[in-house]
Amino acid sequence: MKSLIRTLALCMLFACTQDVLDGTPAKVLESYIQISFHASGVQDKRRMEDLLTGDTKNRLVSWSDEQFIKAFIDAKKKFQGLKTLETKKVNDHEVALTYELSYQEGPEDKTAQITERKLATIVKEDGSWRIKEVRSIRESIEYLKELSLP
Repeated sequence: MKSLIRTLALCMLFACTQDVLDGTPAKVLESYIQISFHASGVQDKRRMEDLLTGDTKNRLVSWSDEQFIKAFIDAKKKFQGLKTLETKKVNDHEVALTYELSYQEGPEDKTAQITERKLATIVKEDGSWRIKEVRSIRESIEYLKELSLP
């Protein structure tokens, strides 16, 4: 019975990932970000890898499970929002998305509001959209608790 449930869960996971890849470039980016902020185990690393291609995928694949857990599961980050600012079609198989990602990071007594502006290159590969590259454009950090001097 457990193996049947596990098999069904894997099939549903693959189907969901495939639906995202067949969708729009913005949907692929949104799904990647949602998975990364809500990662609960190493299985999410595999889901994230499925949404990537090229050097970006190779870098994540090369991470050990411990590195992934430290960066995505143990990290004290709380997703706040994602806004697509600009979508530019480079050609039929490549789209450039400029987006703004906001989240809170850090322990409760030292929480910071982070806002990052990024540029993602998303390419169509074998009929599916995948994230090829992400570059940071700008980052702002606002500390939510007042800093005090000794």
